[in-house]
Amino acid sequence: MHRWKNSLYNIALALNCLLLFLLVFESRLSIPAWLQVVGRMHPLILHFPVVLVILYAITTFIAGFKKEFAAEYYKGVTDILLLVTALSSVITALAGLFLSREDGYDPEALQWHKWSGVAISLFTLGWYYFGKRIETKKIAAMTMSVVALGLIIFAGHQGAGITHGQNFLLAPMMPEKKQPIVSPEEAVVFADMVKPILKAKCESCHNEKKAKGELIMETEASLLKGGKNGELWDSTAADLGLMLRRVHLPMEAKKHMPPQGKPQLTEEEISIITQWIRKGSNFTLRVIDLSPTDTLRLIANRIFTTA
Repeated sequence: MHRWKNSLYNIALALNCLLLFLLVFESRLSIPAWLQVVGRMHPLILHFPVVLVILYAITTFIAGFKKEFAAEYYKGVTDILLLVTALSSVITALAGLFLSREDGYDPEALQWHKWSGVAISLFTLGWYYFGKRIETKKIAAMTMSVVALGLIIFAGHQGAGITHGQNFLLAPMMPEKKQPIVSPEEAVVFADMVKPILKAKCESCHNEKKAKGELIMETEASLLKGGKNGELWDSTAADLGLMLRRVHLPMEAKKHMPPQGKPQLTEEEISIITQWIRKGSNFTLRVIDLSPTDTLRLIANRIFTTA
């Protein structure tokens, strides 16, 4: 058993050294396709070390309130648990580093998440290495537990901000921003009909912090600019351009948008975007300027509540 644990520790130590080496030379790092697959496993495997860190930290913290602290705290089972935690943490950090090298992520937004993940990896390895020295010191062990939980919460919050939008973790506690009530007479087609669709269904992957395909959809200027695949729409084209072409692809197609597993556009939402583009994608077009029998005007009459 002792030799087995030493082997796992040496593997974890070697992987941490590799992690730090890759971070130092990150600007020169080129990820081959097979490592991109490993990187994309990051969201899948990160839950494993997260659960282990939380489990070990809480167990250690609770044990600190018992009289026979050392006997309760550092047994063989918990020793192995922390070792597995350290090993899974560094594997997760490496996968995250590989994933971060893909296009579409704002390097600035990744920094806190990346370094907090590295900190968790190094922290758990150090916790295991110094575990026997800490086992008889209640305050030290309980402090380590609090720090570990703090690192997990911080890293998770930063990661959620990248993938789900800023302040995702605390959003349920924040005052809800209600959509202002608009009447058809006041409504602007883009601002009040098209923009809310893009915000709900597209901007989570196409924003300043996470610009998949180098596409940002938060402002009128960025929409007109398009992404690395060109402009988003063309009112003269039969299919009205790239955006609607992607929307109408089969769900299982790799380039279908929004991606499979994300909230999809409804038929009405597709109709709104389609009709707006056909009318020249005018950002200032008002609903009231449309014919009473126009498709957009009829949809607006249904979705807007008169103040």
